[in-house]
Amino acid sequence: MNWKDIASTVGGIAGAVAPLLTGPVGLAVSIGSQIAGALGTENTPEAVAAALKNDPNAALKLQEWAHEEREQIRNNHVQLQEIELDREKALLFDRQHSRVQHKDHWMPAVLTLALLAMLFVQMMMLFFLPIPADNRDLIVYLLGNYLPFVAAAVYYWVSSTKDAKDREKLLSGTGQQQGQQPWK
Repeated sequence: MNWKDIASTVGGIAGAVAPLLTGPVGLAVSIGSQIAGALGTENTPEAVAAALKNDPNAALKLQEWAHEEREQIRNNHVQLQEIELDREKALLFDRQHSRVQHKDHWMPAVLTLALLAMLFVQMMMLFFLPIPADNRDLIVYLLGNYLPFVAAAVYYWVSSTKDAKDREKLLSGTGQQQGQQPWK
């Protein structure tokens, strides 16, 4: 059992604490140990869960602890949100710069073309060759697992980024008079 497993139990008593137990491991362990200390139990999720289940005063102790430590709990919530924001920023940065990093390299184009060619061959084989009944499920399973790779490769080339949207706006505005709609 880990701290995430008792988050719903703790959340029913002290709602502001539950999201912290489901957050990053270091934060969850820190909050869990503080809860264990407030309840006077061993520093394990099992001991805290047992105390909340068996001791009627444990829920009251947990509520009192949450009330006394609400500023720290708020700070931990902010820390949790900052971690999530940093994670999203890293993902966005990675997406925005993947084409720039590989713009002069031949490998992404070759991989995409190879994946598309393999998909074409698989589809032709699927439609035109007889497939033994025992292997149908396996073929469908393998093709289903292959399609996300093809989709990711195609998405690499056709996905839209902020820079691409800005270019589209700039290009769509050329040759247009100000205020005139392009479809008129």
